[in-house]
Amino acid sequence: MVDRPIVIVGAGMGGLATALRLAHRGKKVIVLEKTDEVGGRNRSVSVNGCKFDGGPTLVMMLDPFRKLFADVGEELDDHLELTLCDPGYRVFYADGSRIEGTTNRERMRRQITEMTGGREADAYDRLMADLKDLYDTSIPMFVRRNFDSPLDFFGPKQLQAVIKHGMLGNLGKRIDRYFQDPRLRMLFSFQTMYLGLSPYRAPWVYATLAYMEYGEGIWYPKGGVTEIAIAMAGLAEKRGAEIRLNAEVEQISGATVRIKGGDVIEASAIVVNADLPYAQRELMKAPGKKRRYSCSAYLMSIDYAGSLPSLLHHNVFFGPDFAENLQAVFTDLTLPKDPSFYAAISSRTDPVKAPSGHENLYVLVPCPNLHRPWSTQDACDLQESVFERLEKEAGFARDKVEGMKTFTPVDWRDTLNLEYGAAFGLSHDLFQSALFRPNNRSKTNPNVYFVGASTVPGNGMPMVLISAELVEQRLLSS
Repeated sequence: MVDRPIVIVGAGMGGLATALRLAHRGKKVIVLEKTDEVGGRNRSVSVNGCKFDGGPTLVMMLDPFRKLFADVGEELDDHLELTLCDPGYRVFYADGSRIEGTTNRERMRRQITEMTGGREADAYDRLMADLKDLYDTSIPMFVRRNFDSPLDFFGPKQLQAVIKHGMLGNLGKRIDRYFQDPRLRMLFSFQTMYLGLSPYRAPWVYATLAYMEYGEGIWYPKGGVTEIAIAMAGLAEKRGAEIRLNAEVEQISGATVRIKGGDVIEASAIVVNADLPYAQRELMKAPGKKRRYSCSAYLMSIDYAGSLPSLLHHNVFFGPDFAENLQAVFTDLTLPKDPSFYAAISSRTDPVKAPSGHENLYVLVPCPNLHRPWSTQDACDLQESVFERLEKEAGFARDKVEGMKTFTPVDWRDTLNLEYGAAFGLSHDLFQSALFRPNNRSKTNPNVYFVGASTVPGNGMPMVLISAELVEQRLLSS
């Protein structure tokens, strides 16, 4: 009998981590990737001589990264040169005030004391203690495990932990109970935007994201975040995995994978790293389900001929009315009038990313997904808002923009197969989290498994690497 391979559809972070894990176990693995590079959302972008990460630009929660490499007999630090960004980022408020997020507790206390006139520093200490306790409880109990029945989730220990920590409470409202200053409320709640989710629609358990930043720090791998995918792909191939680029899958039926152009592969199992809603509808021809999606994002990768010294590697700009911004993006599905956004210049840490005298300026603006149609005017409006703010806060000059590439909600949909251009996949609201998130094994085709942001445990690179752990366990136990 022919030894059928495990076929992995998609060479995003989840697909590559799964391929590496299975190949290390001696499994025959074939990875099929639609595009001409590995990494999925972690793609590379070039504008003139400037180099960018086209998706995630920072690394948090190193444990899943270290565990992946350790599980295959490697050391993470032998393959990636990681730098702690300290401060993690500089925050620009609309009133002209600023603060720098850091893991240095005393420095944070001093900044909060200066910002609030001596108030609120004690609230910061209480928050950090509560977040560490929440993190230490929730990750092993609710993230690093497969749920096979509701009893796995609603057992006595789990319920006790949920009640003790108030895990299902509203994150935004809970942060409001710690701080009176609206700037601090924004500072410790906006992290849910990494999931494409409003803090006022997020369960308290996602406050662990703030702990990842302020308790463990923000890291940058030399060469960019894309280097992580390249390292995983190289190690997987070294262990015998075959990675085929420009190999677009058009159909999954039973244990068969059909590649566009006619090639057919009979598999022992199929692991789908393409985004789950797209894969179910387009590849498996399964009936669509009504689901809720994250917001989208408008990206600008800019070759800037000059210097922007007031910007750090990572920067966050809050608009004058954060609540209105959230309402526009997540509820009204309109463009925010004065949007909050993220800006990065990775050449601050990695000088080879931009030619001498240039800055590689990356801007991400959260915006509605394609439940609201996107237009060219939308891009113009967001660009105008961002440039006006950068002119005011950072000495930005439009005539120094020597090149720019953009990525819109339409591109998220058409290039990366993300439903409604939802840049962060399925929403992480309460009823699409943990037990309620789509399972990593198909209910309609037992040959098919899922890995990535829209299955368990969720979005973000650490969660996607844990997703690979969970699907490996699922495969080996089936």
